[in-house]
Amino acid sequence: MKIGIMTFWWDEDNYGQTLQCYALQKYLRDAGHDAYLIRYDPRNDFIKSSVWSKIVKAFNPIELYKFLLHLYKNSLYKKRIIADIREKRDHPRDFDKFMDKYIIRSERKYSSYIELVENPPAADVYIVGSDQVWNAGIFGKTSKVRNIVYSYFLNFGDSSIKRVSYAASFGKEKEELDDDFIGVATVLLKKFDYISVREKSGLEICKQCGFNNAEWVPDPTLLLEKDIYRFLYRNEGTIRKSDKPYCFLYLVGNSIEFSLETIYEWAKSKNIGVLYVTANLRQDEFVKTYATIPEWIYLLEHAEYVITNSYHCTIFSLLFEKNFGIIPLIGKNTRFSSLFQLFDIGNRFISADFSILNMEIDWQSISNTFENIRNSCYFSKIIDGVIECL
Repeated sequence: MKIGIMTFWWDEDNYGQTLQCYALQKYLRDAGHDAYLIRYDPRNDFIKSSVWSKIVKAFNPIELYKFLLHLYKNSLYKKRIIADIREKRDHPRDFDKFMDKYIIRSERKYSSYIELVENPPAADVYIVGSDQVWNAGIFGKTSKVRNIVYSYFLNFGDSSIKRVSYAASFGKEKEELDDDFIGVATVLLKKFDYISVREKSGLEICKQCGFNNAEWVPDPTLLLEKDIYRFLYRNEGTIRKSDKPYCFLYLVGNSIEFSLETIYEWAKSKNIGVLYVTANLRQDEFVKTYATIPEWIYLLEHAEYVITNSYHCTIFSLLFEKNFGIIPLIGKNTRFSSLFQLFDIGNRFISADFSILNMEIDWQSISNTFENIRNSCYFSKIIDGVIECL
């Protein structure tokens, strides 16, 4: 069966983004399907502001203030982008080489929703997920990113093509979503043959959109055995390693209220080093490790401790049985709550004394949960029990 996958894939430093893309495709291809990534890049697929709206902003004090504030924030963002480009130029992490080696992709790169509509990717089935593919807020207001919403809700291609979501994430609670998004999603979800979400809170959002039969399923990174990930670094000629014990610190760009200095002070008190890897435009004065994807897996697995604010890094910490702690994000932490519930563990959020890092985890129970996830055939049910029976 030919399966086109719509997910996030373009980043050059977000390890979880690339590994979830890899895991989903590998699972499907190992099951015998011709699965490939649809190379849709949404980063410039925005609805442009009309001349009239710009005139309104010029004469309406409130709108003008919002517009100027937007320009200010945008200027700061552009400075971060420029710094990020320089960093990637000076410290390549070879994500492109990983993609070339392990990810089967569409020959064509789609830069807009219109291109998807006019030349839809060939497939028997479209699958969207995982990652925050249904979090329009990543890109902006629904009215501005309607093309992106249409794309990730698979509103393209022939009606005979089956449409499925696997572990798609809204990235928000239902009360955080605007009416415009709910209205669009309500219409588009009716075209789906099967819907599953990554966070349990996503079930309520689907109900709000009129879809009552959605299922809560594990992220695709949970479906692969740890030795499959180990192969990625064992298959490399050279892996940078540390010659002394260390804490693996991995932070994505989400906002946090936590002093990084305290992490280094804590590590010093434990007589261990800190290997610090960042993603998503996170910039600060601390020394970074610019790991390739195989190195990221190796360094995480061989760390004494792991500290992160990343959902996928948390998954790999559980998979490799690491003592780990989570720096909570500002706002909702739904993604972590779902993981805590799935693995039946208390929250692992770090407090000022770092005591959570010394709290024991029942690793046999964690291992059993991983085994149950794989043996429950979550995804086989979607492919064999849903798609082929439709």
